[in-house]
Amino acid sequence: MEKQLVISFSDGEDVLAGIKEAVKQHDVDMARFRSADGCLKDFELISDDYKDLKGVPEEHFVDKVSGRVLKQKDENYSVDLHLTLLKKAASKTNPVSGELRKGLASGELTFILTLSSLKSMIH
Repeated sequence: MEKQLVISFSDGEDVLAGIKEAVKQHDVDMARFRSADGCLKDFELISDDYKDLKGVPEEHFVDKVSGRVLKQKDENYSVDLHLTLLKKAASKTNPVSGELRKGLASGELTFILTLSSLKSMIH
């Protein structure tokens, strides 16, 4: 059975810093983002067409999530988090997609990660 890590955020918490803190506390070697539930605000993305979306203040639902967290040799973590977001206030909206560079939780936000061990991948 796969091990999972659930990371929950309260309103206004820094998402990337919180992810790094949680995986460090649990001594995670590698993890993949499995799902997310909730909203982001005040975020920056590098979009899939390489355009920067900076300082977007409006709430956006997390529609899709992918990416990974990897422990580096210096014990720091790299977070590669790709999101597809939908504007919360709009009934019809075009999604925005890209790699998260910064963002805050808007209300409650939860990510579920599937954990992997680099040692188990080598053997």
